Amino acid sequence: MATLQNIRNRAGVLIAIIIGMAIFAFVIQDFLGSGQKIKARSKSIIAEIDGQTIDYQEYQQRVDKLMEYYRIRMGETSVDESTMETIREQTWQDIVREYATKKEYKELGVAVSTDELMDMVQGRNPHPIIQSIFTDPKTGMLNRSFLVQFLHTMNEDPSGQQKTIWLYIENEILKDRAFSKYNNLISKGLNVTDLESEDALRESARKADFSYIVKRYNAVNDSMVSLRSSDFQAYYEDHKNEYKQDASVDLEYVLFEVIPTAEDDQAIYESLTSLSNEFRTDEDVTALVNIESDIPFDDKNYKDGELSDSINDFMFRAKIGDVYGPYLEDGSYRMARLVAINYLPDSVRARHILIQPSQTLSKDVASKLADSLKTALEHGSDFSVLAMQFSEDASNTKGGDLGWFREGTMIKPFNDASFNGKIGEIQLVETRFGYHLIQVLERGPVIKKVKVAVLSKKIVPSSGTYQSIYTKALEFAGKNNTYEKYNAAVTAQGLTKRYADQIQESQRTITGLESPRELIRWAFGAKIHAISQVYEFSNKFVVAMVANKRETGIAPLEQVRAEIELELKKTKKAEIIMTEMRAANKQGASFEDIARELKLTVFEALQVSYTSVSIPSAGIEPNVIAAASVLNEKSISEPIEGNNGVYMIRINKVVDSGTGNTTSEKNRLTIMRESQANYEAYNALQEASKIKDNRSKFF
Repeated sequence: MATLQNIRNRAGVLIAIIIGMAIFAFVIQDFLGSGQKIKARSKSIIAEIDGQTIDYQEYQQRVDKLMEYYRIRMGETSVDESTMETIREQTWQDIVREYATKKEYKELGVAVSTDELMDMVQGRNPHPIIQSIFTDPKTGMLNRSFLVQFLHTMNEDPSGQQKTIWLYIENEILKDRAFSKYNNLISKGLNVTDLESEDALRESARKADFSYIVKRYNAVNDSMVSLRSSDFQAYYEDHKNEYKQDASVDLEYVLFEVIPTAEDDQAIYESLTSLSNEFRTDEDVTALVNIESDIPFDDKNYKDGELSDSINDFMFRAKIGDVYGPYLEDGSYRMARLVAINYLPDSVRARHILIQPSQTLSKDVASKLADSLKTALEHGSDFSVLAMQFSEDASNTKGGDLGWFREGTMIKPFNDASFNGKIGEIQLVETRFGYHLIQVLERGPVIKKVKVAVLSKKIVPSSGTYQSIYTKALEFAGKNNTYEKYNAAVTAQGLTKRYADQIQESQRTITGLESPRELIRWAFGAKIHAISQVYEFSNKFVVAMVANKRETGIAPLEQVRAEIELELKKTKKAEIIMTEMRAANKQGASFEDIARELKLTVFEALQVSYTSVSIPSAGIEPNVIAAASVLNEKSISEPIEGNNGVYMIRINKVVDSGTGNTTSEKNRLTIMRESQANYEAYNALQEASKIKDNRSKFF
């Protein structure tokens, strides 16, 4: 019984322990789970700005919205990679500005009200964005009816495109207005005093004629200069801020280029000649070329001299159906067949009216308008007047006159109508630009032209050749996976090592390599002397090595030692030259005497403004001009340490062209200072925001 009671008494403690352990396990599990979630989330952070994190998803959503706007504005179903890069960069700049200015705007009370936005859209002085988009190209004035119609029909557009465009426009107006307010606050706090404007006028008005001698630093032998380790350390400590750097890598790499072999060449030749019979006899040679050739059928009529040298003479002597080739041209094996001989004008002169569908003019309405104009023209309406009134083309100011043009200059439907149409006939043609009303005004002399079908097979590497070169690159990377082995193999195999230095983490290009982002991302994640896997870039396989890496911050002394050495040598040489010049500047010696003793040539600098930084025949030398500004006429300067050497100058004449207009100068300085302040203020905000850009990990 005592034992049973003892068990009962301890059961409470046991249960408490079990419950406690369960709770502990639950907390630990939750903590570990939270840790994993935090770790996973940190991997999705694309940026940190002013202590705030921007998630990849947020960035991508903004990119998608902007891409949709671009796609609608360009009338395309997709955007190319170049445009995509522009969109990503614009999105990034928008995010940086928003997050960098957010706190500042709040503290200063910078905001844009709904009424203010309405006034910028439909008020007396619409925002420049509104004016640029809704300006009538014919009048150059804001078309308020277009604007109102756009706003009224925006929500009725089933595609949602009008709303997408408007939301983008509205957002841009709001951003620009807020930023303008912020800049105005800064600008209003600036002032240029009368004294400052007077000094600026005085400096710009004064010019000097002076003689100078210069002894270049390279005239002193390096052996005359001795440098100690302490010199390097002292210079480095004094100039550390000049050696700030962003993270970068240097790459060394070898290329295994895939080029066609003799066997590939022969195989391409045989594949072309196997079609020879069919090419000579097929009645539908156009279809054959479009199916079998690397180059689609060209429907253009060529005059003598316009075809390539390989076939031009043959085609203008041949009969329809004659075939030339096979022949080699531009890295391809080809055969050419004369398809047609036509006698057409060398060139024509025409005019047109372009009716272009737009967001405010549907395709159906544009088509009906073009039909109506065609009817009016056929009944005697003045073509020039209608072109100036309705045409969307730049030629409308000339009554639609396009002048003389050769065949192939215009888009094909337009070209065919112009060269096959009769003089004076009104033709209605649709192209991707819209509806054209075309009238041929004059035709050039009729000449012989030929139409040629060309069956072309480019000489390219076979899949077997690709596999062979890839295997070779793979073997190189596998066997030579250390710094020592890599360099030894490059030498032993006679490979050419290529270099890509100072690659930035966000960089997207390496000369000679197509889309090398994967290689750049690898390089930033790898250690020095790491050897890469095989990367494929179009017809090139690459095996790279990380030659050097630099971290963001101040470059270490050893990394910039060579730069410091140049500066130290220049300083030491300047001391030697200055000692020589002082010794030559004896009591009573003229400027010419000093030059003769130093065996230097006397140069003349005429009409040098004190606001300038360069000297004729000497280059950029602000120290010399600064010295000239404080010397009196006929006086000789002390030796001056310049960028390219040590100088001495003699002032020959100082000319003062007058004081000028103080008010105008004050306005000029104010505008310049405001512009500089706005730029520097935003840069300061960005710097204070401590932006951490992780985009390179995602793109």
